[in-house]
Amino acid sequence: MSILCNALTVVILAIGILYTAYKVYGGFLAKKVFGFDNARTTPAEEQEDGIDFVPTRPAILFGHHFASIAGLGPIVGPAIAIYWGWLPALIWVLVGCVLIGGVHDVAALFASIRHKARSIGDLTNDIISPRARILFQLIIFFLLALAMGVFAIYMARLFVDLYPEAVIPTFSLILIAVVIGTLVYKYSFRLAPVTIVGVLAMFLMVVVGLEVPVPLHVAFLTDPDTQQQVADLTADGVYSAGAQLDHLAAQSDNANALAHLERAQKNATDSCVYILLVYALLASILPVWLLLQPRDYINCFQLYAGLILLALGFLIWHPPIDVPAFGLHTKDADTAPNVLPLLFITIACGAVSGFHNLVSSGTTARQIRRETDAQVIGYGAMLTEGLLAVFVILSCVVGLSSDRFTEIYTDYSTVSKGALAAFLMGAGHVIAFPLSVVLPDSIAPQKVERFCVNLMSVMVVSFAMTTLDSGTRLLRYNIEGIGKSLRIRPIQNRYVASLIAIAAIGYFALMKINGQPAGVTLWQLFGTTNQMLAALGLLVATLLLYQLRKPVIYTLLPLGFMLVSASWAIAVKLSDFYAGYCEHHDWGNLSLLIVGGALAFMALWLVIEALRAFLRTRQHLNPS
Repeated sequence: MSILCNALTVVILAIGILYTAYKVYGGFLAKKVFGFDNARTTPAEEQEDGIDFVPTRPAILFGHHFASIAGLGPIVGPAIAIYWGWLPALIWVLVGCVLIGGVHDVAALFASIRHKARSIGDLTNDIISPRARILFQLIIFFLLALAMGVFAIYMARLFVDLYPEAVIPTFSLILIAVVIGTLVYKYSFRLAPVTIVGVLAMFLMVVVGLEVPVPLHVAFLTDPDTQQQVADLTADGVYSAGAQLDHLAAQSDNANALAHLERAQKNATDSCVYILLVYALLASILPVWLLLQPRDYINCFQLYAGLILLALGFLIWHPPIDVPAFGLHTKDADTAPNVLPLLFITIACGAVSGFHNLVSSGTTARQIRRETDAQVIGYGAMLTEGLLAVFVILSCVVGLSSDRFTEIYTDYSTVSKGALAAFLMGAGHVIAFPLSVVLPDSIAPQKVERFCVNLMSVMVVSFAMTTLDSGTRLLRYNIEGIGKSLRIRPIQNRYVASLIAIAAIGYFALMKINGQPAGVTLWQLFGTTNQMLAALGLLVATLLLYQLRKPVIYTLLPLGFMLVSASWAIAVKLSDFYAGYCEHHDWGNLSLLIVGGALAFMALWLVIEALRAFLRTRQHLNPS
């Protein structure tokens, strides 16, 4: 056990498992279950329009797909799940991504490319029933609008409250992506040299961002005294609004300055949300080759660099894992949530996520140029995300000091608030260790570690942006699909659908429930809804395979597991919301109960529709 409780050993085992799974199980699925065939014309080639349908090189599409499915999901979820122990989290990530998540993603991709790249919600009409299509599309609409609204909030808070160093790198990447897309697709530049220049420019902007932070809240300060105090803090290297508020709160007689700074912080955050919504609108309308695809492709090199740096840190340092494998004796042991079923909804991205079937059957299916590319893009990207989740878990358990780890992980409320910071601090320490060995003694280790933490912070914030733009485009597709289902022609227009998508995202980001943004209040429903969406995606894929007389056991078993775990989690959550409403009689718990109940009802109805479709198909295939 002492050998196993070493970070390097776990990394080697995880890489071995994931690589073997890709070559053996992924190859089996591609050839024997789904039967990908390069002789078939893909929707990207058949319906090429230069906007949404664009045949794309596998390397570019892998980066776009991976950036779209990942974002903050495989970072925050695993970092929270360590609360129940690093070993259960690790096992769920490895088992989940190999046997469930990878199967789910590639199955959704298969279903879509065999149906003219229609979304998983839209093609439910043919595979199950028209009623099922409407139900699926409504669930997808809620999930995407809620998730992107909350992403907009947290992105704005990251820029204003935590990491003003990320402003320049994140937004400069937009210009870099447009230049790359134009050079490659309009002027036929070779991909390799353009990639090299683009990656170098991106990392240059990362360094510039670290040296030139942009504290957005400063523009909203109107009180001269507060402006001076903030200027003094900035001169001392304290840039973020959150850190400046902490410094002012620690001093006496600062009530007036605190009030002015809090107001500036709020105004800056709201303004940043509006800027992000405008960006998301443009990203959903512009041709995919011009912004979305090259931005995700280039941005993925940040993540590749982060993974390599972490791997080198584990290789050179190879630290022991000293924290308990199955959790701590927590302060809130009597009231803490149980590991089951919440582990399965806390770690979604990294193991299995319903959001992925929207990406696979949304943007990715419209760009894949050969069917056999589906193995590396669908299954391979999911396993890569699993590896990222493994690195997150290890960074948190070996990179934090024992005191800091205990501070974060002995109370569930502090875990949810401190998970991202736990990863950034842990990863910064893992990366800084080998650097401190080779750098001159004159450079203080603390300074090296601070630089590494800031570097990872910039990478994480930039990477999170990719989910917002891809998610908005997927929501646009979903709204267009609803327009077709309900025969409402105006919302089938991509401009109108994009405006509706932005309005829905803006509602969850800006409207308030009990003083909190609606999206933050309803976020508790995201995990369960997301995993139920994964179950429904597997349900559609299983029915399609059955109708095509292909093997169904490889999707049927994951389907059964996800239906049970997601239904269990929904029941637990609804019970908690009801108990909370009975105790406090507040609109927040009541809204959660109503919306959660409606989503559970729609999911149940969709399952019933699927069972009826299965019986019809069986009777058709076996008329005797």
